[in-house]
Amino acid sequence: MITTNLEFSRWNGIFYDEIMTAAIIDRLIHHSHLLMFTGPSHRLIDSPINS
Repeated sequence: MITTNLEFSRWNGIFYDEIMTAAIIDRLIHHSHLLMFTGPSHRLIDSPINS
């Protein structure tokens, strides 16, 4: 399982090579299920900072 809050289009900022980034994403999502959650983060809402 891999989790991230970055969109795939922003992964070039991590790997710095567009071709390698595309290959990594292609291999990760091949035969995978992507779960995309929208809305506010429950972890952030329930944090002590927001209390």
